[in-house]
Amino acid sequence: MRKRVLLMAVSCKTGGLCPGGLDLDDPSKWIRIVRDDGQAGAVQGCDIDFAKPLDIIEFDGRPMPQGKQQENWVIDNSSCKNKGKGHLKNGNGTDKEILDWAYQKYAYKGFWGNYRTFLNEQEFAEVSEPSESILRVSNVRIYQNNWKKAKIDFNWSGAQYKITGVSMTDQDFYDRIKEGDILYDNAYIITSIPKEIDDWVNPNTGEKQAYKFVSKIYEI
Repeated sequence: MRKRVLLMAVSCKTGGLCPGGLDLDDPSKWIRIVRDDGQAGAVQGCDIDFAKPLDIIEFDGRPMPQGKQQENWVIDNSSCKNKGKGHLKNGNGTDKEILDWAYQKYAYKGFWGNYRTFLNEQEFAEVSEPSESILRVSNVRIYQNNWKKAKIDFNWSGAQYKITGVSMTDQDFYDRIKEGDILYDNAYIITSIPKEIDDWVNPNTGEKQAYKFVSKIYEI
């Protein structure tokens, strides 16, 4: 099946990259590009013709849903072509216009029912929403924690809720935060949940936890 995707994130994933974005045939839906290995593994830059966020890619592919990530697709026959940062059908072309359009069009703008960095086993089992979300947030801080892990704090939903310590996989910030914290007044962020719940067990509750993560940050 032929697909056109506006890439919204090309984040780091173990062994390579995790690209994803809006299905331009139905921008309310997400398409995540994964390896055809039965495990939804990472792809390489060459697999997406070295496309970057806000580029449009075209490819022949097929769905490969796994767990909570029902949006997964694989690319067939090395068919992906990077069409660059072109104009969308309605004439929008600047980064700000494209981001505003994407935010308006995409279906899910939630944080999976709580304001924590994770879902417990029951919460994860009950997830019926997409595994990707686009949020408009404020008071953003991107930083390394005491264990040198990349994290993001932000206010969400009218600055009412402060969410702290979410894992961050946007490779554009890895080197920059080594020099100090990055602060934005407002941003769009792409945030995700894993396909399966993590193996780590919280020693206080005895429960496994599925950790949310932010894969792309756009200052606005």
